[in-house]
Amino acid sequence: MANNELTPNEIEYLSWEMMAAVLGIIAADVVLADLHPGGGQYDCLSLVTYEQEVVLMLNRNGTSAAGSGEVTVSGIWERAALKGSGEAALYILNELGIAIDESAAVRNQELIRTCKRIAYWVRSGSKGLGKAQCCWVDSTYGAGPAGGLLEQVNIPNVWMDFDGPYRGSDWTAHLYALTMPDQKLGDKVVGLVHMERGEAVLADGSEFVEWGEPIPAMRKILPRRADVVAGVRPAIFQMPYIAPHPDGVAAFKILKNFNGYKVLGEDLTPIANAIEEQWYEDKTFPTDVDQLKGTLFYLSRKRKFVDGYPSESDVPFLQALAAAIEAGEK
Repeated sequence: MANNELTPNEIEYLSWEMMAAVLGIIAADVVLADLHPGGGQYDCLSLVTYEQEVVLMLNRNGTSAAGSGEVTVSGIWERAALKGSGEAALYILNELGIAIDESAAVRNQELIRTCKRIAYWVRSGSKGLGKAQCCWVDSTYGAGPAGGLLEQVNIPNVWMDFDGPYRGSDWTAHLYALTMPDQKLGDKVVGLVHMERGEAVLADGSEFVEWGEPIPAMRKILPRRADVVAGVRPAIFQMPYIAPHPDGVAAFKILKNFNGYKVLGEDLTPIANAIEEQWYEDKTFPTDVDQLKGTLFYLSRKRKFVDGYPSESDVPFLQALAAAIEAGEK
């Protein structure tokens, strides 16, 4: 399969998804690293030991994975796209002779979670434009902090107190910059992630509030239907964007400047869930207008994080909720 059948963003997304899957089953005690062997012609999201022994490299400038020996596995991105990152991770480790241990999911829990959050940001949060880059550059020509990235961010002081994750590195190797293409800067840093702490900040140093919110399910990259019907080898296309139903979106307009977090605080989520459950059971609503508006506010936030929400099936509830709010305010 030609590498150009997948966009760079899709490969970036798949690399983080696959790394999360690998970390859940790999027996070795490893940490993340960005490696650029071959004079910099390769871009490998990698796993290394503290002593800098390379355990696994996933080449995003090609289609192969490699371990510490001479064996390589090709076609890794196609496999991950069509069969899932979990199956691809298991296949790669088996082919490279890398031992597995299912208890690794507990040991690497925080790092797995962070890799999945980066994958989601790459694919959805950046609208398919972003990538995550390590702030410690390790290439054939030397290693050191990525000054061009770090100078764009107000870095929390506590992050600078860490030792390097592997021998020869420093605290900057724990950091991954979330970047977007920019005409002046080349790569503009919009956020910074600390892999060990699982925390993220925006470029101005403030908390990346949405980083800790639940991640919606992501659809797989699927083969083109015409190719499957024709019986030819499947090509791969970008995951489609599912537009929300316009009638559902229209219901949110009555909220104006209402902020459910300020009005209902920590009770917002349980109240919204209870009201939605009540309506689907007996088609009734409570009479408290602030609770009704809080529910609509909560669902408007859901729209931001769930692709395709609201769908046609959500419209009756949202329209009934909006009508109940308008009636209560009269």
